[in-house]
Amino acid sequence: MILWLEFVLCTAVIVYSGAKLSQYGDIIAEKSGLGRAWIGVVLMASVTSLPELVTGVSSVTYAGVPDIAVGDVLGSCAFNMLILAILDTLYRPAPISTKAR
Repeated sequence: MILWLEFVLCTAVIVYSGAKLSQYGDIIAEKSGLGRAWIGVVLMASVTSLPELVTGVSSVTYAGVPDIAVGDVLGSCAFNMLILAILDTLYRPAPISTKAR
């Protein structure tokens, strides 16, 4: 029971932090004049890639198993691409892959 409570608490913290990060990214883009796309690429992508960075560095330096770092990077990249493909298919009237260039 306590494990589920910890899971729900961590999930709530992640959702809250993600919402705040998005809000602050918009504020930074507006005040700096860099644009939302640029802030999204730099700030949001950097922050959301931190778990992979920590896993990769700690698996090599602390645990001494570089295979975990490679698996994490490749698995994360593949899963992120799957998410983007699903969202592209669901969101747009026609997926990008079928549009004429």
